[in-house]
Formats: sequence, C-alpha cells, structure tokens
Amino acid sequence: MKYIDLHTHSTASDGSFSPSMVATLAKKANLCAIALTDHDTMAGVDECFKKGLELDLPVIAGVEMSCVYNSKEIHILGYLLPDTFPPKKLHIKEEILSDLDFFAKERAERNNEILKRFKKDGIIISMDDLIGDNPNTQITRAHFAGALIKMGVVADKSEAFFKYLEYGGKYVPVKKITTNRCMEFLSKHNFFISLAHPFQYKFSESELKSLLIHLKDLGLNGIEVYHSTHSDEDIKRLHSLATKYNLLPTGGSDFHGAHKPGLDIGSGYGNLKVPYSLLENILNHIR
Repeated sequence: MKYIDLHTHSTASDGSFSPSMVATLAKKANLCAIALTDHDTMAGVDECFKKGLELDLPVIAGVEMSCVYNSKEIHILGYLLPDTFPPKKLHIKEEILSDLDFFAKERAERNNEILKRFKKDGIIISMDDLIGDNPNTQITRAHFAGALIKMGVVADKSEAFFKYLEYGGKYVPVKKITTNRCMEFLSKHNFFISLAHPFQYKFSESELKSLLIHLKDLGLNGIEVYHSTHSDEDIKRLHSLATKYNLLPTGGSDFHGAHKPGLDIGSGYGNLKVPYSLLENILNHIR
C-alpha cells in the first residue's frame, strides 16, 4: 500500500519544521506524496516543492484558509493540482499570492487587536515574542500560546487555549473573513477545495449538513475524511457524508512538528493511513 499526507504545516505558519524539512520527514516516513497547507499562506510551498524534487517526493501546493460560519471559525483546504502528476514544475500565479495578501492583512489586524486586549489586562506581548527568529511566519493562536508559555503566564498550550485563546473569547475576536469570501478566492484560482477536520467545530449533525450544503453551493469539492483526530467511526460517518453530498474524501495528519507533540507526519498519533488512491481519485476528478 502507498500512503500520502495532504495536511501539513511548516514554519511558514505554525509548524516547527522548515518547508524543506517537512519534505525530508515525509520521505523518511515513506510517503508517496504530500501537500504543504500552511495557514493563509503559500510562502513555504516553493521551498518544499524543490526539496521534494530532490527527494523524488511529489509535493502539492496547498493552503489552509480560515473563515467564519455561524460565528465559529472553520478551516478550508485548497490544493493547486498539477496538470500532470508527479509535477515537475511549480505554477503559482502571482495573482494568487497577491490575493492571499488580503487574508494576511486581515490576520495581522486581528493579531494586533489580540495584543491590545492582552495589554489592557497587563499582559505585554511584543511582535518579537510571537515571531521569534522567523519574521516571515503567519502568526496564529499557536504563536500566542508559545509566547504565554515562555512568559510563564501558563504552563502549557492546553492551559493557554483554555484560559486565554478561546476563539471568540475575551482576547480572541471572531474573524471577519466569511465562507463566501474564502470560497470566492479558492474558486477563482481553481483550487480543489476540501473542508478540513469537520468534527473539530463541534457542530450538530444538522449544522454540519447545512454547512456542507452551503459550501457545496460555493464550490466545495471534498471533505477531510482521514485526520489524526478521527476515529474509525468518524471515518465511516465522513465517508457516508462524502457519498451523500458527492464530495471526494481527502486526508492528512495536520502535522505541526513539535507544536503538536506525538503527532507524526503521515501516521498522526500512530494509526493514520491515508491511501494514495484518494489522490488518484482527486487527480482524475480534474482531468
């Protein structure tokens, strides 16, 4: 059997390994293909792709977008699929990178608001605390958690998210990016679009179905059936939803390196296996 990982993160957002190291680790894990899907950025894709060429590891250009649905943050994966596979050249139009700047600016404005809210309560976090030695990273809540730990405000990430970084809570405002705006960008540039880790949002069954119908109307192509947090029962349920709404299954570990201890590329917490056949079905879909 051949396996893949279509959900990985690097230092371009909130992963602990460089894009090239992500490719190296994937090769060591005997994966047959990966996608780099950093948050709201594709800045690390070129480096990862080039390392993949060196290692004979196909790398798909991806991104994980954040947006709001019913006042909850959801994540949507986008994949720029090559005309031929395995890809020998990387084609990311300048317009795509330019359009991504809009989302980066929205993220930056929100991060500044988070800093102001902490400052108001006497918790002074600087940008240097967040970016460390990686000035090009896309700052996420994980960066804030890391800063709070280093400052001794909290003991670990779980405490940071529970006490300070709850989405829509005292310190973290709800995002302004709507599903419509996010899907508009992905559809405009012909990404293959998949809903990431559907059960993490804790929607009821009817709410999740409504979300899928909503996104399907906006161009959704797939749903992340395989994920490090999914049980066998979850996978079965998601396969059923994929069939019902004519969506193709996708899957990945959601690898972040040291920022998600115990979660390995390709295998998640040990039992994840994303079959290569998923990628073949996706590629056949666009041909």
